Amino acid sequence: MKKRVYFQFLFLSLFVISCGSNEECTDCQIETNVDTVAKADDLSTVLKDTATEKKAISVELKENHEKIVKKYGEQWDFCTCVVANDSINDAFEKGGMTPKQEEKLMARWEYVDNKCKEMLTTPNTTPEERARHDKKVMKCLKQNGLKK
Repeated sequence: MKKRVYFQFLFLSLFVISCGSNEECTDCQIETNVDTVAKADDLSTVLKDTATEKKAISVELKENHEKIVKKYGEQWDFCTCVVANDSINDAFEKGGMTPKQEEKLMARWEYVDNKCKEMLTTPNTTPEERARHDKKVMKCLKQNGLKK
């Protein structure tokens, strides 16, 4: 029973993280962009800084990917992870399983968790990042006929 509660808590935590807030702060984004351009000496400086930041993030993501693959093995793509987690979540929500079925579902959840570590470690902390993540999740679910 403790194991079941533990896995449900973990899965619910993952669900909350992936679902985050559905609100977008377009005014905040506009203000940030205007402030950045207004404070910069010229547009080329802003563009150069942005390119440098993207390059640094890209290198960090690549290094993170390599560490995850080394530790957990090859990772699934984002949509495969979303669909797999959604099906496990649906099974937990339906309930009515025998202990053997619950054990099998928890083993599947552990397997999917290891194949989707990269997705779970990607930060999406700002409202804009959460909104992009939510859109991406809904797109995957719609493409696979799981949501309308």
